[in-house]
Amino acid sequence: MSVANTHTKYDIIVIGAGVAGLSVAGFLSRGAKVAVLERESQPAYHSSGRSAAMFIESYENPIVSGLTSAGKVFFFSPPQEWCGETGQSTLVTPCGGLTAAGPGEANALQDYLRRWQPLCPDLVEISPAQCREKIPILKANWLQAAAYDPSWHAIDVHELLTVYQRGIKAGGGHVFTNCAVNKLTYNNRSWLVDTPRGVLVANLIVNAAGAWANRIAALAGTAEIPLTPMRRTAAIIPPVDDPAYQQWPLLHTLSEDLYFKPESPGLMICPQDETPTEPMDAYPMELDVAVAVARFTEITNHPVQRVLHQWAGLRTFARDRLPVVGFDPALSNFYWLAGQGGYGVQTSPGLAEVVSAEILNHTPHDPAISVQRF
Repeated sequence: MSVANTHTKYDIIVIGAGVAGLSVAGFLSRGAKVAVLERESQPAYHSSGRSAAMFIESYENPIVSGLTSAGKVFFFSPPQEWCGETGQSTLVTPCGGLTAAGPGEANALQDYLRRWQPLCPDLVEISPAQCREKIPILKANWLQAAAYDPSWHAIDVHELLTVYQRGIKAGGGHVFTNCAVNKLTYNNRSWLVDTPRGVLVANLIVNAAGAWANRIAALAGTAEIPLTPMRRTAAIIPPVDDPAYQQWPLLHTLSEDLYFKPESPGLMICPQDETPTEPMDAYPMELDVAVAVARFTEITNHPVQRVLHQWAGLRTFARDRLPVVGFDPALSNFYWLAGQGGYGVQTSPGLAEVVSAEILNHTPHDPAISVQRF
């Protein structure tokens, strides 16, 4: 990564090199001189680098779904100049997605279908037998109803982050690691950003610091907004004794308390936990891993003798579970890009396009996601 020089001047400094910061910096680099500052030794060290990301248009709520759809062209055909020597990058791989309803949830599945089918025409109800054909280890006495969407895709997060970094470089921008922000000072219509690698100057700050967004706001001297980092746990268990399992779709329960999918060298399971926490280098709790294993064995016939690998990351939500974007209402040239929760990877190109259009071209964004709503 680049090394910052004292009093280097940029149009825009983006704080945070997760998927939010890298994506918006890539888009902004098309029309501005941009630097990205990351406190850790590598980009995407925290949540973005620990995400089991999927491209799912029927996700969270209609606004998040719309932002996901807005980035669809980018995922399936990223800009050639951002794709290295070949001019091509494979960011998504089809896998399909199953929604499984357990005892007493058959009617709730109908509600789910009514909610999402208008936005996701490929989403269809399938029989429990058809569901078990796709994932044979599901217990017949647990599975009551199911839906399937073949349009779900797995996202190659590493390649996506690489593409964004190539975009930043193509636009003449820089990514600085080991570059924590120690102090922010606004003086004569410019920001002075004090870092271990020198003082950088910018006209505009974009706060894309994830779980640390409110700490950056405090350094800038503006008010915090209601953002809550939440821990999410995942683990890898040994594979099923069936080579076909590697082609299984992702399955999540309608009650949203478990999902699992093929993930080398076995199956990845997640209890879909959301435990409020302070900003930190998150680590898995033994109880959360045990809960994931218990829920998995409750609905499947696959015994879990051991856990191969486990980890945790932070997903930061606003109380309405919508992203938070826009110019700070009380502070000049300070822009929020925060609160992407568990959908930050899949919405990153759509949201980056919205943000860059506002910053570079003064194109207003949807007020539903504005920081002004607080």
